[in-house]
Formats: sequence, C-alpha cells, structure tokens
Amino acid sequence: MTRSELHEIVDSYKKISKYIILRFETHTFDTKETILRNFIAKASSLLNSISLLIKEDQTGEATALYRLLIERYFYVEYLEDSGLYQEFKDWSFVKTFEIRNKMRSQNSYNTKEISDEIKDNEFQIKLYQELKSKKLNWIEPKIEDFSKRIDLKPLYSLGYDLGSSYIHPRADEGFWDALRIAKNEKKSEVTTINLLRNSILISNAILALTTHNSKNFYGNSLQIYCDAIFKMLNGSLQLSNLMDLEANIFSELNFN
Repeated sequence: MTRSELHEIVDSYKKISKYIILRFETHTFDTKETILRNFIAKASSLLNSISLLIKEDQTGEATALYRLLIERYFYVEYLEDSGLYQEFKDWSFVKTFEIRNKMRSQNSYNTKEISDEIKDNEFQIKLYQELKSKKLNWIEPKIEDFSKRIDLKPLYSLGYDLGSSYIHPRADEGFWDALRIAKNEKKSEVTTINLLRNSILISNAILALTTHNSKNFYGNSLQIYCDAIFKMLNGSLQLSNLMDLEANIFSELNFN
C-alpha cells in the first residue's frame, strides 16, 4: 500500500473510533466499560499522532509512540486475561493522586493557577485514604513474560523492545534527524510505510478486542470493518470498500 492509502485508513479509523466512543456513552458505565472506552480513545490519539509525525518524516518519534501503542495492546489483553479491571483503576487513582501530591509539595514552583488545578476535592482525598488503608491487588504485567504466554513474543521483540531504543538516549539517535533537518534527507519509504501500516494494525486490534470484550454489542458491521482493515493491510481487499464499510456501521448503530 502507498503512504497516502494508509493515511486514508487512519482517517477512517479515527472516524469509526469516535462513533464507537459515542456509542459507549449511551450505555451504563461500569469500571470495565470505562477502561475499554479509554483504551479505544488512547489508541486513536496515538495513531493520529503517529500519522502526523510520519507526514513530517519524523519516524523516530513515531516509532516511540508505536511502542506506547503496543504496550496498550498488551494491557488490553492482560486486563481481560486477569480480570483486574477494578484493581487497575484503584492503582491508577493512587498513583495519579500521589503525583499531584508531590507537585503540591513543591509550593515554591507552583503559581496560584497551578495550585488550584492540582487541588483534590474531599471525595478524592477520602477515596485515596480508603485505598491506601487496604492492600491494592493490582499486579503490573511484565510485558515480555506476558507476550510469551500469549504467543506474541515477536510483537514484543520487533515492536515494543525495538521501540524502546527510540525512547532511551542513544549516542547516534539524532543522526537521521540531522540529515532530515539540514539536508531534507529521509529514511526509506519502505521503513516509513511499514511503521504506519503496523501502527494501524495494532490500533485496529485494540478496537476489535475492546469491543469484543465489552458486555455491550456494537454490531456485526464493526467486526466486519475491523476484519476488512486487516485484509486491506495485507493486500487481500481493495481500499475502495472502505466507505461502504463505514456506512454499514453508521446504519447499524443508528447514526446519521
């Protein structure tokens, strides 16, 4: 596929993700459904950012975000496998509260606006105290070990682990940036296309998996759409079918 065709799929994915997120809003939320919706939103945001960076030929930064995308995919798999949705939420709340508390403790660096922004209300303080008084049962996954258990070690090695090299400092990490900035030299189109293609693949897998794991039904058309995206990425289905697939989802989910 060409780069422009892949960007067309990204635009479609963003559109469908938005409607699915809106569909989540029509249902009664519980912890699991909220987390699933949040993963869809984050995957869409990351894919959009990767797409924008690739348009600027910033493949290193895009690869770093691709690594974050893979990590989110493994978490979606892990949460469903372990069932620790509430535990994940409790742990996340405590971590976020403590980060804000650390910020609050640095009064000399905080303006009034910042202090007001990071102030917790009575409910948040009480919930934090309650959670800290008991043992949190969240078990953070070891991504490499978990990838082996679900037979996705290559995704870890060739995606997550490789992407980490664009997050941690390396002596030669700015080599291609210097050539791009000073001489407008770019990495090969094959490398760029593969990065965007794989980013779409993982984002699409997150959309398919989260909606499958939801207790709510999001229509047969959505599953057909996700399957079709996979087929387009491997070249077994024409891109021209994309608008028809979108229309089927909107019709089934009663959106105009």
